[in-house]
Amino acid sequence: MGVVDPFIVGVLENEPSWRWFGFAIDEATEGRATVSLIVDSGHVNANEVTHGAIVFAVADQAFAMAANTLIPHAATGDAQIHYLAPSRLGQRLEASAVTSWADARRAVVDVTVRADGEAVATYRGMARATRRA
Repeated sequence: MGVVDPFIVGVLENEPSWRWFGFAIDEATEGRATVSLIVDSGHVNANEVTHGAIVFAVADQAFAMAANTLIPHAATGDAQIHYLAPSRLGQRLEASAVTSWADARRAVVDVTVRADGEAVATYRGMARATRRA
């Protein structure tokens, strides 16, 4: 594991969905994050490819971790995904997020999801500060 912002460590201690999905965090610092997941039998659909919601979830989690390193307690204001190729059972999905723009209350984060090194999706999200921040 690389560098993980202390705020992110605290968030993950209280996030049950993190364990349910089976995510692993590789890094989360200074507007960047990498989150990964090994595709298991509960993640695939009837076509024997990773369900789109799982691909979205790993991208969204990397987005959230990157945004929250800059704006603690940020929430998703908007998100869009483009599916490029399928991924399959047993593959490692890795979502790499990079903040392309941020101010004190908003951040735009771009994410590329790869399966064993091949791009399978791109995602762009905008995070907004919450009243809790």
